[in-house]
Amino acid sequence: MKEKMYLSTRGNQQPLNFYEAILQGIASDGGLLVPDFKMPQKDLNALKDLNYVDLATEIISVFTPDDVKEDIRGLCQKAYGSGLFPKNVVPVKKAGDVYVAELFQGPTAAFKDMALSLLPHFMTFSLKQKGEDREVMILAATSGDTGKAALEGFKDVEGTCIKVFYPIDGVSPIQKQQMITQTGKNVDVIGIRGNFDDAQTAVKKAFNSQELKALCDEHHVFLSSANSINIGRLIPQIVYYFYSYFTLVKEGEVELGEAVNFTIPSGNFGNCLAGYIAKEMGLPIQKFIIASNKNNILTDFFKTGEYDANREFYKTNAPAMDILVSSNLERLVYFLCQDASKVKKYMDQLNETGKYIVDEDVMTKVKENFKAGWLNENQVLETIGECYKETGYLLDTHTAVGYGVYKQYQKESQDQTKTILLSTASPYKFPESVYQAITDQTLDEYSAIDALNETTQVDIPYPLQGIKDRKVLHTKVIDKDSIIDFIGEQVKGL
Repeated sequence: MKEKMYLSTRGNQQPLNFYEAILQGIASDGGLLVPDFKMPQKDLNALKDLNYVDLATEIISVFTPDDVKEDIRGLCQKAYGSGLFPKNVVPVKKAGDVYVAELFQGPTAAFKDMALSLLPHFMTFSLKQKGEDREVMILAATSGDTGKAALEGFKDVEGTCIKVFYPIDGVSPIQKQQMITQTGKNVDVIGIRGNFDDAQTAVKKAFNSQELKALCDEHHVFLSSANSINIGRLIPQIVYYFYSYFTLVKEGEVELGEAVNFTIPSGNFGNCLAGYIAKEMGLPIQKFIIASNKNNILTDFFKTGEYDANREFYKTNAPAMDILVSSNLERLVYFLCQDASKVKKYMDQLNETGKYIVDEDVMTKVKENFKAGWLNENQVLETIGECYKETGYLLDTHTAVGYGVYKQYQKESQDQTKTILLSTASPYKFPESVYQAITDQTLDEYSAIDALNETTQVDIPYPLQGIKDRKVLHTKVIDKDSIIDFIGEQVKGL
């Protein structure tokens, strides 16, 4: 059987196997790693009745060596079947005519748990398979949710340490409190004076720094990533597209084989890209409706084909989407054109001028698959209020962006296709905004948690109970230009 290999979107990386791809995280030429094999069409009938662990095993095994399927099942059991998630890993609720897939039932109350509960197991399994004995330093930039989920996933994992960089003024108070109170002997949380894009750019540069590479070699360390630039973050996300679809089939809401739409609140685009791969694997998806906040660079791209980062950066009430450099869009462009030299040209243009424009062939495929829209901050609050009043369902600010954009799309297109909205976080992660949206009153974040619970009777997720009283353990703050030097000092200290 031919080994499954991974290539760079930019074409200048030697092919890697699955284990190497997981451990390396990003391609050596600055590109992202993508499968160098055709996606098999899955038999929906054979998958439809599987529980989450078994479904995850079937989907994820497509991307791994053929002889480790039972090992993968064991890793999926550790991630999804050992009490970190409820028995129904992804409940699907109804809000009016929208089906809401709740991806936030895991240990940090955000959708990043769906992949970051499994990535550390991928990592340790890959280390074992490669006979690797170097210390792994995991680097992660976060706009709010990735940080906590990565910290929780890698906490006390042997042979690893993790450094998470977050913008000090660019995450919600609850997200910040979750990170700076994180326990674990191998975790480090660093605030930066800058925004998420600054942190993400620095992390990418770290992987391509020859000076840092030499330092890592000297100190017997290698760097890897917990961001969605790592293919190991992307692969587990494919599973919940199948699972939420099969939930609707089991409940008699759709016929097996009937096409649905997915609406996805999107910042770094990994969540949606996983759905595109699910479609390539045979899941009947008609349209992806991409929802952005005021940082609406993705909306403009999907409407015009031009990706232009030369624009003002806004801090909004949906902070996890406050992003202007959507890393995973590079993978989508590669999938649509299948031409690494073209992708490299686009990314060089982005690096040099801050923008690029895809050609007509790519744009034709974009229009076949994607629609996009955005909401401003007031519209986010109005949407939360209206949805709660009309349906009784409580949205967080990011999921509200998706709900509102879907309603716009539905009105404009008259498309009656059944639609699944991916809910990316618990409303209790952004309690001030959510409480304000449904009561028109403003409270501080901790008072808002209690008041929101009292008003709506929606349970406070276990990971957020008592968060106010947790001890602050991480207080480091550095300038955005010091990130690479900081990483170097940390490598020397291992």
